[in-house]
Amino acid sequence: MKHAYLIMTHNEFDILKKSLLLLDDKNNDIYIHVDKKVKDFDFEYFKNLCKKSNVYFTSRIDVKWGSYKQIMCEYILLKEATKRKYDYYHIISGVDMPIASNDKIQKFFLKNKGVEFVAFDNHKDISEDALSRVKYYHFPVSWARSSNKILRKMFGKVHFYVLKIQKLFKVNRLKNCNWTFRKGANWVSITHEFANYVISKENEVKKIFKYSFCADELFIQTLLYNSDFYKNVCSLKNDDTASIKRYIDWQRGCPYSFKNEDFDEVINSKCFWARKFSTKENKIIDKIFEYLKEVNNE
Repeated sequence: MKHAYLIMTHNEFDILKKSLLLLDDKNNDIYIHVDKKVKDFDFEYFKNLCKKSNVYFTSRIDVKWGSYKQIMCEYILLKEATKRKYDYYHIISGVDMPIASNDKIQKFFLKNKGVEFVAFDNHKDISEDALSRVKYYHFPVSWARSSNKILRKMFGKVHFYVLKIQKLFKVNRLKNCNWTFRKGANWVSITHEFANYVISKENEVKKIFKYSFCADELFIQTLLYNSDFYKNVCSLKNDDTASIKRYIDWQRGCPYSFKNEDFDEVINSKCFWARKFSTKENKIIDKIFEYLKEVNNE
């Protein structure tokens, strides 16, 4: 089986380097979107890191957290990768790391070929709070993650009152939309057939999600739920990201950044990838790298 890893990155490039070296396998190709805000990325160095995998860089956009550009970034990666047919497309970030061998991952997806690994927070209903991400108009959210506390506070207040006014006037951008909306993690592993289906719906997705907020956690779940592909979703139909073989801890953080002392916990999680890591805790990164490098070479 052939796998395409679709990576969105904007910092912590030492983690990206180690992930590429661990993913380097004849069955894997790697597609990377480097945020346009990054000015000093060494494309040539990263392109030549892998000896078995092909590494491709996509066109670049300035991704704003929470904005439609996050969805645009996923579309850029999917459209580039589907030019060459793969059995699975795995969306991960530049601060994720593989925590299982390439052989183990290969065998699992071969055994479960055709299954769409997409997690859903709830398969019955979506909360009003989550639906409000697309129901109302949301203006650009570049200030929402600003390091300037005054700007963040100002954004929060303005955003609160803009939404309040829209609710007062009963704004509903979805009144003519017949989709049932669903939410879940935006980190997914999907088949070539479903990837092509997602691409075919790009114009509809743009119309619905362009003025949304954090809708990268809604659009793939919504497309899958409203299609025939839903019957192929992974059997663990819940919000446990273990069902998509990602180890993500939302109890200790948003999400939690694994620390040096978490090595055994991460490696024994039975997942294939973990998020997230920071070079501030470089010992666990190095330990995972050395451990997996040895396992991959067995």
